[in-house]
Amino acid sequence: MTNNIPMCAWGDPNTAAMIAVVRAEDVVKDANSIDLNKVAEETAKVRSEIRKPIG
Repeated sequence: MTNNIPMCAWGDPNTAAMIAVVRAEDVVKDANSIDLNKVAEETAKVRSEIRKPIG
């Protein structure tokens, strides 16, 4: 059995992060049927919420 967990990552001068979007229905789907644009949008939202200026 193959499990699929879509992931996105980013890095900037003071932060590097990776987001794994784990949904039960996606884990068993064919990898080509997972909406990676949706995962990227969710990652961008998380990134915007956690970024803070240094100092």
